[in-house]
Amino acid sequence: MFDIYRDYFTRENLMASIVKSPYIPGRLAEYFETIPLTSTTLALESQPANGASILAGVSRGTPSKIETLEKRNVYTFEVSHHRTDGSVYADEVLNARSAGASGSAEIIIQRRDMLMARMRRDIDLTHESLRMACLITPTNGFGTVPASQQIAFNTDATKTRAEIFTKIVSPIETALDGIPFYGIRALCSDAMWAKLIENAAIKATWLNYQQAMNLRNDPREQVFFGGVTFERYRGTGTVAITSGSLIAFPEGVPQMFIQAFAPADTMDSVGAGALGTPYWPQARLSQDNRRWFMELQTSPAMVCTRPPAVLPISTD
Repeated sequence: MFDIYRDYFTRENLMASIVKSPYIPGRLAEYFETIPLTSTTLALESQPANGASILAGVSRGTPSKIETLEKRNVYTFEVSHHRTDGSVYADEVLNARSAGASGSAEIIIQRRDMLMARMRRDIDLTHESLRMACLITPTNGFGTVPASQQIAFNTDATKTRAEIFTKIVSPIETALDGIPFYGIRALCSDAMWAKLIENAAIKATWLNYQQAMNLRNDPREQVFFGGVTFERYRGTGTVAITSGSLIAFPEGVPQMFIQAFAPADTMDSVGAGALGTPYWPQARLSQDNRRWFMELQTSPAMVCTRPPAVLPISTD
């Protein structure tokens, strides 16, 4: 049995199975840049802000300002480790035939892929949970998240725009200190979204915006108002924005959020050139030759490099 079936459980075949597995959408993945690691530690240098200054006028031929490079700090972050296991038993494929299948080989592949899909869903949800934790509590060596602000959405359009500019747009621009960005995203909890679209001006904008989204077959609920794209984050019971609040952050800042992945904790992943991936599968035959043990693990570190530019907002 070992010589016949082991090819179905090589790492290459397991990785191919993962690619075919159904994907649980992780909304936050769009904003996290992926870095492969060769160890269990992520090391990041602090990046300076714009640091530009206005030069004073001087007489021609006189000494000019001398520029110097500031020293950069290096911060390290350890990965966490998460693993899920399963087994494919010989009895599951013994004398079995699936619709359109010609033999036990197809059944083995089918059972393997079903189990790998289930394990991947657990890993995907774990990744999104870790990204959410990084978004909600981004404070680390790079800085501290500002105190939560309150915005009054039960006002007219002019006052609402002023509230958004004063408490979201301006603080993010100040925190970035000249670093370019192309937009501001505000992910809302259900309660915050309900409050948001009660505002007459925002509601009118949202209805038109939603019609355009429907034409593009885009299922997201979002609206652009006052220089900010507000979006309802569709979470789960365990992965969600804190009720009655939103999290605002800039879009387009390089390495604003990072997700780094270490290699597996197995001997075959040790050595030069072993790069971490979001999913690390492996399988081994049991000693009694009755089942394949399957495992899927991940070792990520989720980091925000600009915590002062991540704003928690609640409503009055």
